[in-house]
Amino acid sequence: MPLSSATRRIAMNERLWEIYEQLCLIEYRPLQEFVRRLKAGEFGEFRKEEVVDFLRWVEGNMLQNIQVKAMESPAYAEMAEHVSEETQRMFEELIAEYERG
Repeated sequence: MPLSSATRRIAMNERLWEIYEQLCLIEYRPLQEFVRRLKAGEFGEFRKEEVVDFLRWVEGNMLQNIQVKAMESPAYAEMAEHVSEETQRMFEELIAEYERG
């Protein structure tokens, strides 16, 4: 029985998560390396929109974590706006680079 497009998308996102988790969270490799290696096809083929959606999801999580930290400490709160802007800029650059193919 063929998989529906929604089921395939969930499976692909899980695969992207597994790759991201291994590289960035376990091996502490930079996000730029993750994107570069995805772009090179090292982990198989993914549709651009899947990768962009995944990167936006990671970005959202990072921005949310910045806000949580800002609520936890005045020192973090002072930096939150700057760090959020830098994070957004980094993701814009990564996504643009990925989309250039």
